[in-house]
Amino acid sequence: MPTLAPAPTPIRVACSHCGDACPDQPIRLAARPELRFCCQGCQAVYELLDQSNLCTYYRLDDKPGQKVKNVELPGRFDYLDVESVQSQLLAFRSEALNRLTLSIPQMHCASCIWLLENLFKLNPGITASRVNFLRKELTVSYNPTATTLKEVVKLLASVGYEPQITLAELGAQPHHAGRTLTYQLGLAAFAFGNVMLMAFPDYFSFTEQLQASFGRFFGWLSLLLSVPVLLVSARDFYRSAWQGLRQRYINLDFPISLGLTALFLTSLYDIATGRGPGYLDSFTGLVFFMLIGKWVQQRTYDALRFDRDFTSYFPVAVTLLGPGGQEQSVPVRELRAGQRIRVRHQEIIPADAVLLRGQGQIDYSFVTGESVPVARTSGEVVYAGGRQTGEALELEVVREVSQGYLTQLWNNPAFQKEEKATLETYANRVGRYFVAVTLVLALGAVAYWQLQGQPDMALRAFTSVLVIACPCALSLATPFALGAALRALGRRQLYLKNSGVVETLGRADTIVFDKTGTLTDVKRSAVEYRGPALSPHQQQALAAVVGQSTHPLSQRLAAELPPALGPVESFREVPGQGLTGTVAGLEVRVGSAAFVGMEGSAPAPEAPTTESAATTDGLQSRVYVRVAGAQGCYLLRNVYRAELRPVLAELSRHYRLAVLSGDNDTEQDRLRELFGPQAELHFRQSPQQKLDYIARLRQQGRTVIMVGDGLNDAGALQQADAGIALTDTLTNFSPACDAILDAGSFGQLSTFLKFSQDCLQVVLGTFVLSFCYNGIGLGLAVQGKFTPIVSAILMPISSLSVMVVATLLVRYAAHRCRL
Repeated sequence: MPTLAPAPTPIRVACSHCGDACPDQPIRLAARPELRFCCQGCQAVYELLDQSNLCTYYRLDDKPGQKVKNVELPGRFDYLDVESVQSQLLAFRSEALNRLTLSIPQMHCASCIWLLENLFKLNPGITASRVNFLRKELTVSYNPTATTLKEVVKLLASVGYEPQITLAELGAQPHHAGRTLTYQLGLAAFAFGNVMLMAFPDYFSFTEQLQASFGRFFGWLSLLLSVPVLLVSARDFYRSAWQGLRQRYINLDFPISLGLTALFLTSLYDIATGRGPGYLDSFTGLVFFMLIGKWVQQRTYDALRFDRDFTSYFPVAVTLLGPGGQEQSVPVRELRAGQRIRVRHQEIIPADAVLLRGQGQIDYSFVTGESVPVARTSGEVVYAGGRQTGEALELEVVREVSQGYLTQLWNNPAFQKEEKATLETYANRVGRYFVAVTLVLALGAVAYWQLQGQPDMALRAFTSVLVIACPCALSLATPFALGAALRALGRRQLYLKNSGVVETLGRADTIVFDKTGTLTDVKRSAVEYRGPALSPHQQQALAAVVGQSTHPLSQRLAAELPPALGPVESFREVPGQGLTGTVAGLEVRVGSAAFVGMEGSAPAPEAPTTESAATTDGLQSRVYVRVAGAQGCYLLRNVYRAELRPVLAELSRHYRLAVLSGDNDTEQDRLRELFGPQAELHFRQSPQQKLDYIARLRQQGRTVIMVGDGLNDAGALQQADAGIALTDTLTNFSPACDAILDAGSFGQLSTFLKFSQDCLQVVLGTFVLSFCYNGIGLGLAVQGKFTPIVSAILMPISSLSVMVVATLLVRYAAHRCRL
């Protein structure tokens, strides 16, 4: 009887969407028979993308899709329609726009990013979606009149990117990367300890009998312990290397993966053939020590990211209302639910709150991009990030300040400057070439030792070169040095947008100053009234109107007047001209002579156009007022900051200085004396003229710092390479700036800039240290002087030492500058 041939093993076809093996009878499309799918879910996703002309998704990567699990239950996402759930999930909501951030753990490649940022093509109700790939987060904005939160989440689930939402911590998704790394590190430590223990007979002569009796058994047991290390502890190195190759890019984990593979396969061959015990002690030790370096790096980065969140220590001041209506300026981070605050015209609302008193005209342009103010009345919720554009509001905080949300506000793409080459980008670029050089050296070492007839030395040199040659130290030098600098400056009340601003400050060669509120200390100015006496009732009405404004002159005048009288109706502030409003039936106008209607009746120089609602006479600012027909003028004598002269004397030796003032030139002689003959002084400057002047300087190749009060200088602050907003008691938060300097630290401005320059020298020094480490290490590794496990120990030590040296040098520079 003839022997029947075994049935051929069926060839599994990969799913055209997710890449998983299809069943024996895959699902096909009648219109595209060449496509095969493993399940109905993958087919549905493909058809959905095809109908929306989004199949470019499949051209960006080969089989990039996520397998869609068939877990759709009736009403599964109904909880997202509950108001209490939405109020916790949504970071912002209005009639026309809702916004939230979701955790998408399935995100893994460029195709994912492309698809997730094109969700608006799948659902027209979605207006925008932006990916943060490193944190696996997706920020979605949608129109609540066109779609719902439930529909957005269902859409994400239907295309294989179901967001991770935990009701225990709505709106604050936990990040599990640190926990996974801990498990991987623990497994590697367990395996390394035991494999090293079983490798002792190979290292000591007095254990020869033990090796002869149990050596082969110890080898197989070590292999059994090493397999989980390869599959679990080392998988992130392989995953990262593979993703880089798929994007046609060799990253830092590629040579490490090669070294691990060489060690494991050689050990497997030696144990299987009985040639020897292999190098599994080196393999497990290599993974263990590299994970230690990765763990230290992640922990340090987490701390650095916290310190970079300026709101964690930034005293954005807000007016807190105490018993009896007493006002107190406090940092927003100290706000608690239930407290009452006052938000004036042009101030940012720092926390979600309920409107108690006043008519809200909230400008949410920083959040939505729409500049039309949204009306809010008593009892309605007002969200953090909006700017009040009318009368002062009284609000009750309902949710503590969302620090992360304010950080997003400051880093809104609408206020991003053009990208420039930085030390960090240089380091990353050098790192790419460094990997190529490492591979060439490793292969060269193999070739050399093979020609010398020493294959064992070839393997040692190959793996040692791949392991020890790590540009991590080079790439970590800049963020850790500048991150330490950011913390040092923060302790002295200079709060930076990010660590990159330190580098910009260190490279600057030109500083431009605003005048009123920047060079002058309005709080110390003497106030004198001229004109017919105002009744107490009229003075209280005047106090109520000027109290609505955040301008320094308005605040100084409000401090001199008696307590305000009642609410302000029909309040309006005309930029560069003045304020108007009605209090208890009394019409009040405050500002320049022309705005008030006193231009022909009061001797005064020409009114300013931008910087203050006043004119300047010698060293005096004039604020004209009209209250129910009674008119007069307040004279405020300008007092320059006490520390201005020494600061300018120091800066003039190293920088080109300039002044841009909206006032007239009556103080030109005094400013010329302070700034010196080389400084440029410009008066009667509109906001547009200030912006154009900064732009011209940058076109000339200069690196410009603009120092203003953040009120009328937003354009110039944005245009400058680094915009510093100076603040006294009340902070008019401006996302256009890159740094905010407390007025009490103005005298240290030159010290701050000198410290920034020192930090750049520290970064260059750490670059040199990193190159020295790698040069010495590679030279010894090529000669076979290092074993792989020694290289694995030295690699994280070199990276850690660079981080420590950078931090210590920056702290020493801060100590030397007395910061």
